[in-house]
Amino acid sequence: MRGRLALVGAVGVAWLITFVLLGGNVLPSISGHRQASSSSRPTPGALYPNPAPIGPPTATPTPTAGPSGSASTASLAELIARTTPLAGQTLVARPAKRRSAAPVLRFRMATYNVQGSSHTRGNPRRASGVTRITRGAQYVVQSGFTIVGFQEMQPDQRAAFTQATRGAFGLYPDNKLGNSDGDNSIGWRLDTWDLVKAASIPIEYFGGVNRHMPILLLRNKQTGIEAYFTNFHNPADVYGPAGQYRAVDKLREIALFNQLARTGLPVFVTGDMNEHRTWACDIVTATTLHIAAGGDGRNGCSVTDDQTIDWIGASYLVGFENYYSDRSTLVRSLTDHPIVSTDVTISAAEFPRSLH
Repeated sequence: MRGRLALVGAVGVAWLITFVLLGGNVLPSISGHRQASSSSRPTPGALYPNPAPIGPPTATPTPTAGPSGSASTASLAELIARTTPLAGQTLVARPAKRRSAAPVLRFRMATYNVQGSSHTRGNPRRASGVTRITRGAQYVVQSGFTIVGFQEMQPDQRAAFTQATRGAFGLYPDNKLGNSDGDNSIGWRLDTWDLVKAASIPIEYFGGVNRHMPILLLRNKQTGIEAYFTNFHNPADVYGPAGQYRAVDKLREIALFNQLARTGLPVFVTGDMNEHRTWACDIVTATTLHIAAGGDGRNGCSVTDDQTIDWIGASYLVGFENYYSDRSTLVRSLTDHPIVSTDVTISAAEFPRSLH
């Protein structure tokens, strides 16, 4: 009997010691999960008293083994909830790269029949061709023209123009194709434009003899925009009717403008066409050009100017402003034609192929 009492006492003492050491819980469940008591349930809103800040996920801590030696599922769930953002990794908003705006080019251009030296030689009422073009060069520079289509610019006048402008302008064809072909050269400011390509097209002149007229592909130095420039001098009736030659010339010019338009680049034309509104109407109704003086051919010819034979035209989406036909006393002392000019705007957004 005394032995039994001693055994019971020992068990009791052991139980008491275990109770104290294990914090009062001496009945772990068979599955290894601790049974939650009503007193240990979290109150609403207090499930995550110290939530982790939203940001990149961190490593999940390994839960502490429970008294049975296996991880508690409830503890694991709570640890994950405490350490892993509920919405996953935060996405940082990155603004899309801003595309630079398409460049816009603005410049001034003119068409200028200088009246060839041979036309006033021996005329006491007119200054020599060299004197007139020297003054004309000053007019071109002071007017801010960077593109000029010249007609009747004979060899002595071309040399005088280059000297007067101190070589600021390139000229084509100048003397590269022949003296007579150079009379109808295009001039461009060398500090504003680069010559990309030069070509020519034959045009029937007096008696049906061909003259080669320039076709230039120029690139603007500042914007990189490229455009085609053409210049013509169709024959007048001074040596007899030349209408049949002008008719052939217009067909060649129309074919050229349409060919150049298919490149997607802006196309320009300047020239003394020796024809009034009919030239402009024939051109705009058969091409995608419009006229700086006003009018195009999209709904029949809307060109109204019937006073000039000196024309400037360009592709529809080229902008024209400040068109001016100068017939001042100064200009009359330089030539027997007006000097026709306009401000031009080319947007690369309208001509995306013009950028290289």
